[in-house]
Amino acid sequence: MGKLILLTQFYTFLMNREGLITKGVGGEYTVVCGDETYICTARGVFRNRQITPFVGDYVVIDTDKKSIDSIKPRRNVLKRPPVANIDQVIVTMAAAEPAFHAGLLDRFLVLAAREEIDAIICINKYDLHKESDEVFLPYVQAGYPLVKLSAASGLGLDELMGFMEGKLNVFAGPSGVGKSSLINRLVPGASMETGDISARLRRGRHTTRHAEILTLGDGFCVDTPGFSSLDVDEIPVSDFDGLFIEFIPFLGLCRFTNCLHDKEKDCAVKEQVGVAIHPARYESYLGFMRNEPGWMGDKPPRRRG
Repeated sequence: MGKLILLTQFYTFLMNREGLITKGVGGEYTVVCGDETYICTARGVFRNRQITPFVGDYVVIDTDKKSIDSIKPRRNVLKRPPVANIDQVIVTMAAAEPAFHAGLLDRFLVLAAREEIDAIICINKYDLHKESDEVFLPYVQAGYPLVKLSAASGLGLDELMGFMEGKLNVFAGPSGVGKSSLINRLVPGASMETGDISARLRRGRHTTRHAEILTLGDGFCVDTPGFSSLDVDEIPVSDFDGLFIEFIPFLGLCRFTNCLHDKEKDCAVKEQVGVAIHPARYESYLGFMRNEPGWMGDKPPRRRG
């Protein structure tokens, strides 16, 4: 009986392997374990606990049953787009078609900062840009790397590749900004579906319907579904200042320990507006913090905290 138990345990050990989820569609997950790839489903226990495996998750699978048995602890996670264990977010916006949207860019940056994920700003379709580059200045001053490029012409692709080497990069941004077109230029053979711009709404049509990890030189990239808005309603008001990276050196220097950097006196953050903090970014912070109706031109998040 003891030998049978040992044999069973040894067989179970052989059948269990650790791997990386590189794709998830319709409840089926592509898991790469070394040189082998398995198509698996998640065990029912995950559904019962309302846990969803994400692309980027390191998991233990049963290679016999083709099932995901457990998920390794995550370093970070984005729910929209649904990706885990990310090194860097490439927040992609268009210079035109659709028009550059600073408020939406700020939402992506806030959510990346909340998960402590480094962010790079990618301005695609720069060849269509007819206005001044001043609109990008607040982000350069804040300290974000900003790459101006064109998937159509190849402008700036080498610069972007330099930032992405050796990392798991996730492309995030609204539909229509050209994320899939960029990946098609960066990853030979990717063949990601691309879409056009809705003439009525002047925004992108969704083309990517799932997240998928693709090999990129010494690193990886993830194409993800685009979103026209992102909720930040779970973030307490008192947390927003730490999610604007240019505020961080001045936090804790205000007269009041619970300073919201709004109407308080002797505020170290307000003293830096126009100096180390661009006024446009400060106004964006106030929009998040005050939750003023219409501050982003769309439905504001619910205020909590």
